[in-house]
Amino acid sequence: MQQEMKNYQDLVESELFTMGPIVVFIWENKENWPVYSVSKNIDRLYGYTAQSFIDAKLQYAHIIHPDDITRVFEEVAEASLVPTTRSFTHEPYRLKCADGVYTWVQDTTIILRENEEILYYVGYISDISELKDLEQQNQKTRDELLTNEAFLKSYKVAMDSSSMVSISNLAGEITYANEQFCKVSGYTQEEVLGKQHNILRHPSTQKETFIKLWETIQAKNIWKGKLQNRGKFVDYWVDIAVIPILDASGEIVEYIAVRHDITQMKKQKEVLNSAANTDLLTGFGNRYKLYNDIQKSVSPALAILNIDRFSQINDFYGHEKGDFVIKSLGDNIYDIIKDKNCKLYHLQGDEYVIFAPDTCRDSFLDNITSLLPEISKNKAIIIDEEEVFLDFSIAVSFESKDELLKSADMALKTAKKENKSIVIYSEALSLNGAYQNNMKWAKKIKEAIENDNFVAVYQPIVNNQNGVWEKYEALVRLRDAEELISPYLFLDISKKTKYYTQITMLMLQKSFEMFKERTLEFSVNLTIEDILNEDIKRYIFDLLESSKIGHKVVFEIVESESIENFEDIAFFIDKVKSYGCKIAIDDFGTGYSNFEYLMKLKADYIKIDGSMIKQIDSSAEAQMVVSIIVEFAKKMGMKTIAEFVENESIFNKVKELGIDYSQGYYFSKPQLHL
Repeated sequence: MQQEMKNYQDLVESELFTMGPIVVFIWENKENWPVYSVSKNIDRLYGYTAQSFIDAKLQYAHIIHPDDITRVFEEVAEASLVPTTRSFTHEPYRLKCADGVYTWVQDTTIILRENEEILYYVGYISDISELKDLEQQNQKTRDELLTNEAFLKSYKVAMDSSSMVSISNLAGEITYANEQFCKVSGYTQEEVLGKQHNILRHPSTQKETFIKLWETIQAKNIWKGKLQNRGKFVDYWVDIAVIPILDASGEIVEYIAVRHDITQMKKQKEVLNSAANTDLLTGFGNRYKLYNDIQKSVSPALAILNIDRFSQINDFYGHEKGDFVIKSLGDNIYDIIKDKNCKLYHLQGDEYVIFAPDTCRDSFLDNITSLLPEISKNKAIIIDEEEVFLDFSIAVSFESKDELLKSADMALKTAKKENKSIVIYSEALSLNGAYQNNMKWAKKIKEAIENDNFVAVYQPIVNNQNGVWEKYEALVRLRDAEELISPYLFLDISKKTKYYTQITMLMLQKSFEMFKERTLEFSVNLTIEDILNEDIKRYIFDLLESSKIGHKVVFEIVESESIENFEDIAFFIDKVKSYGCKIAIDDFGTGYSNFEYLMKLKADYIKIDGSMIKQIDSSAEAQMVVSIIVEFAKKMGMKTIAEFVENESIFNKVKELGIDYSQGYYFSKPQLHL
């Protein structure tokens, strides 16, 4: 993905988009599409400076016409449902220029993903205001044209100034061609008048296109489309509208064709599409190209080839020579497979993919197994006059289109782990390994977020002196049908799939909502990583500011083996305490347990780890450790909470040792409702 983004960034900054009619945007996948990068010609076309967009992180939604914005985002949402990198074209919509005037545009957007998650949108946007004006003018003036021949002549004059215009009779013979038509096509008026319009027909255009065109205009409707035309000297592309002209009785008398030259636009799109599909370093197809080719395949087969210990080459020779090795390897592989119905792609770093869109299993395996010794032993790469021979791990898959790349990646991990040269994916790898479990839970997590199936449950914290349920701890659960699933099964996986931040924010929102009208104190869990996460931290501050219930909130910080960036942690604690919040140290008494840690974090509560509380009624060692913690807490003015109080015997010992609060199944399991 980093390489693909570099391709796009280089394209945005290239001279090709300094004066051209297409503006290239890169948007981040965040609310309202903040602009990540934009080509310089936005100044000439829309009046903004590219730098103003980038510096201000200007949200693209702010310049879309209010009447169009819902439709535009619905189109994006629909296209985003397909879990692969892909492109789609919007229906025309309006953008606000810097002077406040709206102009009609049309864009094609490429959705860039990594591990199925959308990271960026790349759009190339062209101004179609002239075509829109013409279309609206056609509709408005059509009735007038039926009876007003003089207006028709004026209409032709107006169009002549900016468009390629030709008129033909009912037999399809050209009776009029304006100066712009002659300039672009290369023909003089004498050469085209009286000739059939098919003088411009390009052989690449399908016959069905012209059949449809003819049927449309004979039905007295306007036909619009994009066509490649054959010129006298060079071919060119046009955006064309063919308009049947009717007499007073409603009969067709002639046809007007209005064209706009879009050749430069097509060239720019071709360059952009090439960049979107090509790896910059090697010139072979990239991940986006591979995704598209897989979707078009019939009976696909795929192999991932990864260089073993490639980091050693980078470390010893440097990254420039490392890039040379990657490129040379690609050239060597291509020389071997180019005549074997296979395509080559460079995905990232030291990884290539060999893909066959339609092949038999045995034939593909023969090609791959014969490739390995050829590139390992017979295709040395010369660096500084030394021969470098490479070793490889190869993973092969024959799964369905949707599972092909994922399953090959699973097989590659197995090959690396088990030190095998080639591994062919099978169901056994998925069913017996952790990979399928991760994929299953990643899907469950995604669906749970979409369907609001992450819920908060609440467990009481009981005052040991009077037995009152004074506080509650909020805990996350995933609702799956009638079952509430423990975070033990999904929380670590959520961190790997980038859903963790969303889950944390959902828990905070639901907990604050539950207690906003209650007088009870409640606690939520945070890790050090949560506190250092700028998005989570900002969300907490906003919640505290808007809810005005900070005096009810306790943030339970999970004990960590070390605290780096302590200034950031101290800032967070001071900030939340300014809203009246309290701090608890969770699971204290195991691992790095350190009394200095308590003082640094300015704790109000110490939650004694359940592993000690569970055996406190039977273990003298546990009682001694807990006694020391309780004594220290009392001297520091901190309250203590015993976790995992599961029976009366434990509860009695907890009270005997002077612990202030208890929490556990002896009182209540976590509940959905208070």
